[in-house]
Amino acid sequence: MWWSLFLFPADIPLSTVHSTASPHGTASPVVINEVYYDHPGRDDGWEFVELFNPGPDTVALAGWRIESLDGASGGSRCLWTGGALARLGPGEIACVAGGALGPASGYLLAGELENGPDAVRLSSPAGAVDLLGYGPIAVEGLCEGSPAPDVPAGTGLSRKPDGVDSDRNDVDFVPAAPTPGRRNFFARDVEISLVPPVDLPCPGASFAFTLRLRNAGLEPFDASVAARVVVDRGAGSDSALVRKELRLAPGALDSIAVRAATPFADRFEVKAYLEGAPDEWAGDDSVRAELRSSPGEIVVNEIMYRPAETECEWVEIVCAGGSAHDLAGWTICDATGSRRLISREPLVIAPFGYLILARDSAAFAGRYPHCRAPVRSPAGGWPSLNDTERGGVADRVSLHDAGGVLVESVAYRDLIGKERGRSIERFSETACSSAPGGVWHRSAARDGATPGAENSTRARAASKGSRLALAPNPFSPARHGAVSISGALAGGETGFRVRIFSVAGIELRRIFGESGGARVFSCGWDGRDDGGAALPSGIYVCLVEFLGAGGGVCRREKACIVVAGG
Repeated sequence: MWWSLFLFPADIPLSTVHSTASPHGTASPVVINEVYYDHPGRDDGWEFVELFNPGPDTVALAGWRIESLDGASGGSRCLWTGGALARLGPGEIACVAGGALGPASGYLLAGELENGPDAVRLSSPAGAVDLLGYGPIAVEGLCEGSPAPDVPAGTGLSRKPDGVDSDRNDVDFVPAAPTPGRRNFFARDVEISLVPPVDLPCPGASFAFTLRLRNAGLEPFDASVAARVVVDRGAGSDSALVRKELRLAPGALDSIAVRAATPFADRFEVKAYLEGAPDEWAGDDSVRAELRSSPGEIVVNEIMYRPAETECEWVEIVCAGGSAHDLAGWTICDATGSRRLISREPLVIAPFGYLILARDSAAFAGRYPHCRAPVRSPAGGWPSLNDTERGGVADRVSLHDAGGVLVESVAYRDLIGKERGRSIERFSETACSSAPGGVWHRSAARDGATPGAENSTRARAASKGSRLALAPNPFSPARHGAVSISGALAGGETGFRVRIFSVAGIELRRIFGESGGARVFSCGWDGRDDGGAALPSGIYVCLVEFLGAGGGVCRREKACIVVAGG
């Protein structure tokens, strides 16, 4: 965030702007150059008013005042008075700031600025010198011309260009990232930023991201730039140099697509910086971003995107690690990218625990009364989940932590068809969310879903030399509920079906089948035949038929299942 870059110490001298020419149209010897009045969270100590001397002479600021004016009543409060030794030389900036920014001695903002509609006035002992009104001010005389816009938290109002005063606040000031103690804009300035990947990459696989280049200067930019990209993999780093010919009007954008290898680490850092000093301001010539690989400790494990008519959509989240996580301040979003706050209050998911996020928590509880996992409706509203595919994807569920870092992102296809009330389940919490072929299967549970419990399609480890795994085996329907049957499709195979036979070759149950799903499958058998009758203890044969694109059987694999009593 910007404020981590500008925590200058209290004894710092006033920043000097190196400019060879004075701006035209300036009537005052000193102007308000920037105002920052709404910091995210608590404003205390972070607000500031920046003063700029665009003229050729030093100005004595003894007795000068900065006042906050109420946009509804016109009442004023003095927030700063210049001391006897206060001076502002030609081209210099004075930042009158709150204590959190550590202003220079004698330049402490004594009090808080108000959010719009309000105004800030600069006065000398002889009278008013400059005035900035922002927001829909109701009182006349609290702005020059028309007021500047009221900006959201974390954004400042910056004079553009620095020091130029046309006596119109709506023209002179623009919303911009705060720049306390330095110029707001430069004639020649390229800003670099990083657009992270939509998917969390799999360790060892390549991933793509974008470097965005913006002409943040006041003049057109026409030159070649070189960007050094560094991927920090913990025990070392990989570096590459990319180049781009830029021809950008002020405010215009261009981009560079970059591919890199994902380190074998849960978290890693990507850094990029412009080489060769192509502009006047180095403060926006570098960028760094923390990225995470998949799977992390928090995964989306089950999704109900097409509920029955009287039910609601929901998502099951699992903590797959040994540490608890507080989801206060986290957000959930769909493929539109609109983030919805999960909880303002502490919401802890225990190690290896479950959490259900539901559109309607009461409706969910009525449908799944035996679910023991906590159930919450997101405080910021529900991100509607699509069930119609476009380009092979129906929708995406993503989670961002309280710092805005992407911690989970997983797309899904429509695997349900016209059926309602059946979820899709992740075949393994340890599978990478962006694995080729996807990580989802239709739930094989009799109830259509397994919220707050182990998935019915959870994959087990296959025995050596086989694509088929059974666990537990032997199994007791009374003790274990069901035996999990899982495996993997080979190249050219598009689906499977699972059948249970007696040792005499009589088909007793056709359990589950799927075509066109993911490359790994899992289902369960509860020891019953097709009529629902419990079968006696003994040995049974599980036959898996692997299907090709036309529905024909490519191969068969079978294994014995021992059903035990008790």
